[in-house]
Amino acid sequence: MTFTEELAQALRHQRMLMKHRPDRWQLRLLVYVIWSVGFGAFFAVMAGLQRGDLGAPAWWREQVPGNLLVSSCVMVSFFIGFRSFEKLAPQHWLDTIMGWRDWRSGLFFTGSSIVCALAGVILGLWVVDWVWSGKNLQQVLANAGFWRQFLLVSAVISGFLGWRYRSRWKQEALQARVTEAQLKLLQGQIEPHFLFNTLANVQSLIDFDPERAKQMLERFTDYLRASLGQLRGDSTTLAQEFAMLEAYLALMQLRMGERLRVALSLPAELASVALPPLLAQPLVENAIHHGLEPQIAGGTVSVSARRVDGRLWIEVTDDGQGLDGPKRRSGNGVALDNIRARLTARFGPGALLELLPRDGGGTLARIQIPLPAQLP
Repeated sequence: MTFTEELAQALRHQRMLMKHRPDRWQLRLLVYVIWSVGFGAFFAVMAGLQRGDLGAPAWWREQVPGNLLVSSCVMVSFFIGFRSFEKLAPQHWLDTIMGWRDWRSGLFFTGSSIVCALAGVILGLWVVDWVWSGKNLQQVLANAGFWRQFLLVSAVISGFLGWRYRSRWKQEALQARVTEAQLKLLQGQIEPHFLFNTLANVQSLIDFDPERAKQMLERFTDYLRASLGQLRGDSTTLAQEFAMLEAYLALMQLRMGERLRVALSLPAELASVALPPLLAQPLVENAIHHGLEPQIAGGTVSVSARRVDGRLWIEVTDDGQGLDGPKRRSGNGVALDNIRARLTARFGPGALLELLPRDGGGTLARIQIPLPAQLP
């Protein structure tokens, strides 16, 4: 990812509530510096136009540094306020707020922003008064013109942000429909090399091991029945997803023999959770093809689901060659990007896909999905 792409991603993440920020701290600091300088310069120009001394030495000496300092205090207030809320609030609160696509979202972010901005402005005026201005802060706060200007600026910024949020929601809704349409096309296709390789294995086994060929054909039929059943709808359940994975892994065990060991774990209370179909299979397939098959001894693939802080975690782990191992074929990145796009389209930015090194060697792929509030 280039620097420009990283910066754009950090800017997008500023509009989200996240307990753990994935961006580098240097980029996050740069984002706050950009906002501080931008707002500080804007208000300095407005003050210069209002006083009629724009560009004069006094303007450079007082208005520019003063407004930059106040703007920096506002950004510090925003950082402390929002990061404190993100850290202290339960995860399901953050998921609920980020899932709002109506007036509630505007009310929350507008109200929070005005409170943080007011605290930052008061802090900034106090610092300016203390450093060099010599003005009385109480007189400034008692001035009705100050409050009119603050409320006017807050209304303008809130209106602009509201318009931006509505535009973004419409764009996300359109992107979700496009992603779902693409998903329909992808779901209607069974990976050709997987289909052909399985049938070729069946054909090669018919002459010298017909019993094993029969088992492989039965497992393949079970897999097709499980996967094609999911393709008929836009949603499936976690129980159906695990049934499809069980059929797929049984088929792969016939291909790899004792080199492939499998462990599946699904708590009964999570069996009915709804999710997009065929969500975890690409992760299982990558674990086998990139992690285990290159090893002579093979290894173990584990798939588990659990509830953590009001979220569903689906984890696919393997004890294979790990993320640094050579990839046997291309397409891994495309599959992961497709999963992330589907998660965002269905659940919003609160859903995540992480690819991490596994303790003890191998790879851990983790999907995080907000759980419904009514789930027992």
